[in-house]
Amino acid sequence: MVERRNFRTKVDRYLRRKNTILAKGLHVICPLEGQEYRESYKKRVAEVIMVLPIAVATLPILGILAFAAKLEDGGRAFYVQKRIGKDGTPVPLVKIRCMREGADEEQWSISHERNQILGEANDPRNTRVGRFMRKYELEELPQLWQVILGTIALVDIRAVAKYATDLMQKKMSTKAYNNWMNIYKQGRPGLFSLNSAVNNRRKDDMRRSPLDHLFAHRDSLGLDLFVLYRTALRMEGKLDQKISSFIETTTSFLFDSQE
Repeated sequence: MVERRNFRTKVDRYLRRKNTILAKGLHVICPLEGQEYRESYKKRVAEVIMVLPIAVATLPILGILAFAAKLEDGGRAFYVQKRIGKDGTPVPLVKIRCMREGADEEQWSISHERNQILGEANDPRNTRVGRFMRKYELEELPQLWQVILGTIALVDIRAVAKYATDLMQKKMSTKAYNNWMNIYKQGRPGLFSLNSAVNNRRKDDMRRSPLDHLFAHRDSLGLDLFVLYRTALRMEGKLDQKISSFIETTTSFLFDSQE
């Protein structure tokens, strides 16, 4: 375990350096950086190439989870959330439904901080299948197809809801909030972000600003790959904790449904 951790640390440090053979090679392939890269067709081409095989491979899993969500309570299989997009235009994010039908999102947004403390998997609005999906972030599988369609980016500043920006506006200075909002609106909202990769969690609105600024000014092909690498490590850590959770949850649900 220690050797594994040391190896990851070495890889992490290597990927952060700019004078390595890998960094120089990626710079030759795509020398763009910052806002220029965020808006470039090269970023779009790279993310489609990376996402398409994963989206196709996980399509059966998406179908099984959507069916399970529908079967549990007869509600919708999918759920659409509105997020703030490029230039402030609302962007619909498609998810597999993981909360009970009729859950009042606007009412819960008042307790957004409580949700961060409890963690998404412990949100009392979750269904049983939804609790598992949120723990491993599987409810977001439909968004891989949105990346392919260009609705959102694979890696950028993470998509944020209006109630989250309202909370940030209350707790940040006006100048800091406006600066953050400006760089957020300059790109497509991301499925993955530097903030979630480095902080090892998806939602931490009060700590996201510095890393979001860093990403906006330094985004590149190399930085995108670094974010994906760190995200993969975060997901591996979750799977290592309880690899049998999916089998147990699914088996229990199917047997209970027959009674």
